[in-house]
Amino acid sequence: MKEYSLKQRLIKNSFWSLSISLINKIGSLIFAVILARFLMPENFGIYSIALSIAVLVSTFADLGINSALVRFISYSLYKEKRKISAYYRYLLKIKFILAIVTSVFLLIAAYPLSFYVFKNANLFLPLLISSFYIFISAFDSFYVQIFYSIEKVGYASTREAISQIMRIIIALILFFLFSSEYYVSSIFVSLTITSIIMLVFSLYYSKKLLPALYKKTNEKIDKMRVNRFIFFLTIASISAVLFSNIDSILLGLFVSPEYVGYYRAAFIFVAGLSSLILFPNIILLPILSKIGKLDKQRVTHQIIKYISIIAIPATFGIIVLGKYFIKILYGSSYLPASFLLYILSFLIFPIIITGILLPLFSSEEKTNIFAKLIFFTSIINITLNIILIKALLPYSDFHATMGAAIAVLISWFYYFFATLYYVKKELHFSINFASSIRPLLASIAMFILLQIIAFYISDMSLILGIFLVILGVLVYLFFLFMFGGIKKKELEILKEIFKM
Repeated sequence: MKEYSLKQRLIKNSFWSLSISLINKIGSLIFAVILARFLMPENFGIYSIALSIAVLVSTFADLGINSALVRFISYSLYKEKRKISAYYRYLLKIKFILAIVTSVFLLIAAYPLSFYVFKNANLFLPLLISSFYIFISAFDSFYVQIFYSIEKVGYASTREAISQIMRIIIALILFFLFSSEYYVSSIFVSLTITSIIMLVFSLYYSKKLLPALYKKTNEKIDKMRVNRFIFFLTIASISAVLFSNIDSILLGLFVSPEYVGYYRAAFIFVAGLSSLILFPNIILLPILSKIGKLDKQRVTHQIIKYISIIAIPATFGIIVLGKYFIKILYGSSYLPASFLLYILSFLIFPIIITGILLPLFSSEEKTNIFAKLIFFTSIINITLNIILIKALLPYSDFHATMGAAIAVLISWFYYFFATLYYVKKELHFSINFASSIRPLLASIAMFILLQIIAFYISDMSLILGIFLVILGVLVYLFFLFMFGGIKKKELEILKEIFKM
């Protein structure tokens, strides 16, 4: 009965984690598309720069504290319940100090960053509002972790759905109330209001579900143990945010805001698509481990095989139809982003495979490896961005933006190969990509056919675009079957998964 209960909890929590990931990725993509259409490239670029700065600064209000809350509250629930409140209060104290420091820093830095660093007065008000936003969101992100600690992930899923819907609705209302010159600022107002409401939600339900959290206590905890846990996560979290946002910030220093808008439009599409392809891994990994009784290496290979079947043709499909996706999602004014999308489409495979492999280090409690990987990748990314942006800037702003895209692509492939190296070195098994060959061959066949058809189409309509996507999928599946990329064994495993 205990084993059955554990299995049920695993599946239930995996389902809710899956829901959160899916809601977040779809909601974020819809939100980005709406903003891009309302703001147009220049203002979307300003928004992207301001948001990247806010996210970078807000990282210093976390420094691994959120993950530490999950770790030690979960531990206390099973080992030492009397210390739940002590761990919570200690981590909340650190969180409060860091949130105050970071928000005040951005409040003070908003003026010099806008007028002296980026030389764009339109950044000032959004950065000013962002200082309040990062203070509220610091606590919002802190309290939502409690749901994970007590395995009530359904509450986090509900919160995520409400949050995604609310920020879209509030942003649209503010767009209606204010003139276009305040659109960028109104987005950060909507984000702040949404965070306040979500913070109230998390506080209410965390107190209801875990009242012990808020009880006064004189219990002593091992603060050094907590601090050691936070240390490597601090390095990893700062490096990860630098890796994800530094390109937009550096571009904002050298090129006009509209080119940052083009770059972010392309990157958001690729990152969003990669996340949607990757999200089944959240539930697939634990379930495959149970039903197949395979070792970690075989399970990983199996997941990579399934993911490759989707990720590889997605890359080729974007190369053929990328400009039509840009036009349909963002509008004709974003068409210059098409070529950037072609470059960034090659990120899909390394992003997804790296996302599959990195949790293996956490499962072995080797977070120091992850911290090392993301730290050195961030350094490489920053260096390449500066070199390539400055080297290509004399040709044009667009060439400089291409330089940023190439820098990110090179950095991600370094991250990918370095991860493979450490998987072999630390976990003692190699990743075999032989299963990716057949999806690659089928994708090339699909690419050639779609490229020939697209060559003779002068004006692509939405209906025609949908037809080409469906045709591409059918052609790809046909060749994949012909090459033996799908076998009866895989179909049986998938059948077992859906029975769960």
